[in-house]
Amino acid sequence: MNRSFFIALFIVILIWVLIFLKKNNIDPINDWENQSIFQINREPPRAHFHFFESERYAQINNPKKSKYYISLNGKWRFKLSRNPMERPLDFFQTDYSDSKWPLINVPGHWELQGWSNPVYLDEEYLFPADPPKVSLERNQVGSYRKTFQYPVFWRGRDVFIRFSGVSSAFYLWINGKKVGYSQGSKTPADFNITQFVKNGQNNVSIEVYRFSDGSYLEGQDTWRLSGVERDVHIYSTPRTRINDFNIMANLDSSYTNGEFKLRINLQTSEPNKGKHVISALLSRKEGRRNVVLDSTIKTMIDDKQTIWFENIIKNVDKWNAEEPNLYLLQISLLDPFGKMLQSLTQDVGFREIDILDGQLKINGKTITLRGVNRHEWDPNNGRVITESSMINDIKIMKENNINAVRCSHYPNQERWYELCNEYGMYVINEANIESHGMRYHNDGYERLTNDTTWTGQWIDRGKRMVERDKNQPSIIMWSMGNEAGDGENFKKLYSWITKKDPTRPVVYEPASLKDHSDIAFPMYKNIEYLKMYVQENPMKPLVLCEYAHAMGNSVGNLKDYWDVIENYKSLQGGFIWDFVDQTIEKESKNGEKFWAYGGDFKEDFYDNDSNFCSNGLVASDRSLKPHMMEVKKVYQPIGFEAIDLSNGKVKIINKYDFIDLSHLKFSYKIIGNGKVELSGALKSFNLNPGEMTSLTFNLFSIIPKPGVEYFLLIEAKLKNTNKLIIKNHLIAWEQFRLPISRYDLPFDSDSLFPTSLVYGDNNISVRGDEFALSFNLENGFLNELRYRNIKLFENVLKPYFWRAPTDNDLGNKMPERCRIWKDAHNELLLQSIDTSSIGNVREIQTVHYHEKSESRLQLLYSIFGNGMIKIKQTLYPSGADNPELPRFGMKVTLPFSFSDFEWFGRGPHESYWDRKTSARVDKFSGKVWDQTYKYVRPQETGNKTDVRWMALHNGYVGIMVKGLPTFDGSVHHYDYNILDYTKDSQRHGKIDIKKGNQIDLLIDYKQMGVGGDNSWGAMTHTKYTLPMDTTIYSLEYAIIPFNKKNELDNLSRININN
Repeated sequence: MNRSFFIALFIVILIWVLIFLKKNNIDPINDWENQSIFQINREPPRAHFHFFESERYAQINNPKKSKYYISLNGKWRFKLSRNPMERPLDFFQTDYSDSKWPLINVPGHWELQGWSNPVYLDEEYLFPADPPKVSLERNQVGSYRKTFQYPVFWRGRDVFIRFSGVSSAFYLWINGKKVGYSQGSKTPADFNITQFVKNGQNNVSIEVYRFSDGSYLEGQDTWRLSGVERDVHIYSTPRTRINDFNIMANLDSSYTNGEFKLRINLQTSEPNKGKHVISALLSRKEGRRNVVLDSTIKTMIDDKQTIWFENIIKNVDKWNAEEPNLYLLQISLLDPFGKMLQSLTQDVGFREIDILDGQLKINGKTITLRGVNRHEWDPNNGRVITESSMINDIKIMKENNINAVRCSHYPNQERWYELCNEYGMYVINEANIESHGMRYHNDGYERLTNDTTWTGQWIDRGKRMVERDKNQPSIIMWSMGNEAGDGENFKKLYSWITKKDPTRPVVYEPASLKDHSDIAFPMYKNIEYLKMYVQENPMKPLVLCEYAHAMGNSVGNLKDYWDVIENYKSLQGGFIWDFVDQTIEKESKNGEKFWAYGGDFKEDFYDNDSNFCSNGLVASDRSLKPHMMEVKKVYQPIGFEAIDLSNGKVKIINKYDFIDLSHLKFSYKIIGNGKVELSGALKSFNLNPGEMTSLTFNLFSIIPKPGVEYFLLIEAKLKNTNKLIIKNHLIAWEQFRLPISRYDLPFDSDSLFPTSLVYGDNNISVRGDEFALSFNLENGFLNELRYRNIKLFENVLKPYFWRAPTDNDLGNKMPERCRIWKDAHNELLLQSIDTSSIGNVREIQTVHYHEKSESRLQLLYSIFGNGMIKIKQTLYPSGADNPELPRFGMKVTLPFSFSDFEWFGRGPHESYWDRKTSARVDKFSGKVWDQTYKYVRPQETGNKTDVRWMALHNGYVGIMVKGLPTFDGSVHHYDYNILDYTKDSQRHGKIDIKKGNQIDLLIDYKQMGVGGDNSWGAMTHTKYTLPMDTTIYSLEYAIIPFNKKNELDNLSRININN
């Protein structure tokens, strides 16, 4: 009896608990921790379009013009709860008072509006990986409320609400009644709310969860942000309506005529007695706006119905990124009495995508993808971005010869694709699937990828992307996701996409060599891999989905990659990681703005991945970084090659895929020592893609001057302003050093004033008429230099072997590996110091020994009567097993007043051994301070390569460094050491690099290249390093004090070696 009593009591308690949970909206198994539930009552996905009540409004295509559209963007009442247990359970009730709740902007992330803090992570989740469970304690919940007025004239129509993007999962209530649930933050969620709305004022309540089981598929390398991040609006439709449509705008086998097919899905929830009229009008969008299709179908509509329009468009204007020809499709639905029910428009681009002969082709032509990856990002609003910022991004890409973008790693806002259609960008659209954090789970990625209970989410995310964006011609490939392992769920998604859309290739990086990726789509493969791939897989094209990791001072050896890519037809380009820094603008305690990265916000529970979010070619505010110039140069669609420079012959190659060069104007200059000797316009070149022509320049009219180098500069600029880029914008250029020369100006050291050599107790001094210098006898270094009684050196001119580590250096452990060189300049032991005289030239030679590396260093100083010092520094390795040198050069500090700077070498921006293709040799000038680029985290910056001479001036006297023949170097208006890395420091270029009371001058034989294959272990390419094997390194240059800036030309041309 007792047993029966307890069983009955247990059942009563269980029923009571279930009733309590139901009443309080608590599910014993949370929807957001159930991989089988990813939507409740959400509408099936459809193509993106706005419909209008008139054809005229449809052509304007501004949804705000329609009386059947209400935007809910703006201020919402908001409350953030630390976890689901603390959320307001009844906030959705109509009589709930939210008057004390603060306001939040929608769209917007709550972490960037004063609630909670943003967290940046590359790979890991913000909770322990135990799918589908997420952290309850840390799962913040945002409760939102807003009201809207229901228009009286909407009666008799269906009403929907659309959330274009909510992270990561949310419930919806209308007027206190639960409507549904959705997760998957980057594609729209539509709900039919017809039965929930009422006349007058209506309440919308949503409950947003920071984490859900969907978060396991949204582990992208980005800031983890939450909330309603895209537009929200309500729209009303007629009961009989266009539900969806699909455009197929392909080409025939000759790639001449367009094959147009249009499928329209109609549906009705009302009885219809007559025939509705559906019309399709297709016309050229620009220029000759002649109609190429005007067709009408009358049909009875009962429940659901599909109709087709088909036509052949003769001599169709084809779409590609170089010629983005578009047609405008207008679809209209009229009732049996001729009343307009709906009208909508969509851009149409005719193009055929094939993989033939092992190559990706568009319209029958092999294409080259000069691409970038792009996250949606704004430094103040996170992933909430505007149309103007999208247009600006495309403008920057076009200005810098970028023709393709991968939407990393999720479907972007719908407007992005429409703009890419219009302006001409190839787009890889990517499903919102990344489970990077599963690599730390005991079962790895396969815990999800091979689990059939997750298949529904895989298909849902791919389907919502494809259905939404299927009509956008700029999309040339579908990507199934990023860094989520591989398995059966990807195979099933591949099968679904290829059946739904057989016109576009489907790609996925981990499946690159498998059947469920139509194109090899690897990331961060080195050049050797690319060469091997084309030999082993000649029939499957390869596109690098990510390469050239642009973190900090990076993007070295880009030209080396493209030398290989352009040599093999099946290598068709790649997407640099990435376009824009994902940093957040923040203010310091002193009110100074800086770029914040991981660790800059109070993070009570989470780790962070530091500045790994700053990988852009542009900063968050879209200002260009120095390596963007290298990308523009390497990506330029015109090639220039020398044929016979002695006779002035070069060739020009059209590297465009579709257009000739008639939109460009070409010019040339022959420049000697920064002065234009000859210049002129070149004829127009109507070269077809792949064609080339030769040019001959008359060099015989140039009378060479002693010691002057001559360069031929050819430039191609835009003839006329187009939609985005202004007239005269530089598209491509090349510079050739011409074999025109005469001996340098003679230099007679005996004609100079005599010098004296004085031995002191602690130094050796050399004096002349206008200068004095001294060497320290303890270390043998030049420690003082005066000219006209003005101090030029603030400290010792020392050999220097270290560089402030770049982000790539940190990734490949250079500071640990090469630490033997960090303080080597202070560890050199003087072995001998000798003096001698040759005529009027005083020579001082010192020999030093570095015990840790067992290396020997020799310095030879030749001092002339005008104060010029010729220096030769030679390093003799011992053969011991030593790491490579970060740099080989010398360093000295000058007074801060020497802030005026000129140089003849590569510029105007910084350049490095493996990143100098974009820097031409010329004469440049500026302020020392302006030579520093403030990377997000302080690091090596401002280097100049192939320098013939540098000069610094304080308004009275100056100091020139002349290469014998060239050197690399840099100048810094601060202590160079502040660029160095301190472990676990949270430093920022914008506020931690400040103008100091000194000028640091670094004079190098070379420093190692910056690299860029990746930033987590890839070494600088061997040919851009300074190995300490048996190589003897020698740096030779001269320091020349001077009085007037106009002396620089003559000083730069003298032959010191005479």
